[in-house]
Amino acid sequence: MNKIVLRAVSALALVMTAAGTAQAADSNAVADAAVVQPLQLVNTRDLEFGAMLSGATDGTMVVNPSTDARTATGGVTAAGTAGHAAQFFTYGGPLQFVLVTRGPLPVLQRQGGGASMNVSQLVLNGPVFRYLSTAGVLDLRVGGTLQVGANQPSGNYDGDYTITVTYF
Repeated sequence: MNKIVLRAVSALALVMTAAGTAQAADSNAVADAAVVQPLQLVNTRDLEFGAMLSGATDGTMVVNPSTDARTATGGVTAAGTAGHAAQFFTYGGPLQFVLVTRGPLPVLQRQGGGASMNVSQLVLNGPVFRYLSTAGVLDLRVGGTLQVGANQPSGNYDGDYTITVTYF
């Protein structure tokens, strides 16, 4: 019987020694960080709808952001001074990925008061998600649609809007 017990204890000791052996593994990883240049957004030219005549019916004046072409509709006739899209230059890191957004649409107020016109649409010269060039520059242009009322009072009108460029 002592032999059986001794064999059982020896087998148990062998199993415990094998089961109790610790195993370990190592792996290396890399820690990265990127410091990017702050973005700069510079307005180099304002959005100009140009001179127009207002007729007996409502209409619009549209400025194309890519070509600066003006299109008059309804009772509006383009006259005199040609319009053009706004131009902003965005400066940052090479190939930086950005999102372009705008604030509320502007209402143009007549200087001296007494009348206003709504800008019903602001349009970019490309998608809202873009990359800066390899030189870190983006030529951003903004056109739009101006709602002109029938027999709109003559005068100079202006209003403000906001363009925001966010990088990722």
